[in-house]
Amino acid sequence: MQISDEMFNDWVKQHQRLLFGIAYWWTGSRTDAEELTQEAFLQAYRSRSSLRDVELVKGWLVGILRHCHSQTRRRTKSRAEVSFDEMLNEPESRPTLSADAIALHQSLDKLEERHRLPVVLFYFQDLSYREIAEALKLPIGTVMSRLARARQQLHELMRAPTKLVLMKKAASL
Repeated sequence: MQISDEMFNDWVKQHQRLLFGIAYWWTGSRTDAEELTQEAFLQAYRSRSSLRDVELVKGWLVGILRHCHSQTRRRTKSRAEVSFDEMLNEPESRPTLSADAIALHQSLDKLEERHRLPVVLFYFQDLSYREIAEALKLPIGTVMSRLARARQQLHELMRAPTKLVLMKKAASL
């Protein structure tokens, strides 16, 4: 199928927030997320003829973003961890995070990447099982079982009493 520039531009408009949101989740930096999103769209444009089913474009784009992120991590040889203090002190305006939101984020950080990524894609980016399976190159059943396992782990982590890292920062303000 021939994908026109107009069709591709529509995809960019439709999915830019999604890809940026995922990239920001991974990098914790607005600049890095913008660069990663731009690189993913560039690679998608170059390989647009490889998309077999336009109904799967969202998963296809997320898969390309994931590949770009993996390449970036390999090039830098280390993952830059971003603390909540840094995220909250970025210059852009951001609503104050509730204690529950911070606890959820910290609990998500404790999950293995293979469980965390499907959760983020499903609950925070509204991808379907099928789109996640396409993006992660996994069978749908595997996506469903990883989500179930992640929900179970999150439930256990959220029930356990924890100290929030941010509380120390909030006390010093």
